[in-house]
Amino acid sequence: MADKNKMPPELLAHFKKKQGEGDSKESSPEEKKEGDKKRRKEAVSKARIRMEEKNGKGKDDKEKEAG
Repeated sequence: MADKNKMPPELLAHFKKKQGEGDSKESSPEEKKEGDKKRRKEAVSKARIRMEEKNGKGKDDKEKEAG
């Protein structure tokens, strides 16, 4: 019978593989920072577009109001 404190080999291999991918994906803190900045920028732009659609105002509407 298997030891209660041991993880099955398939599961152990899965976690080792997952941990290895995280380390090789972004090796330095600078690269991680740039990736985070890029993701945040994309998220903000998506949120802005959704808010404009929800409010019924697009970029063209804002330009007409200002000019």
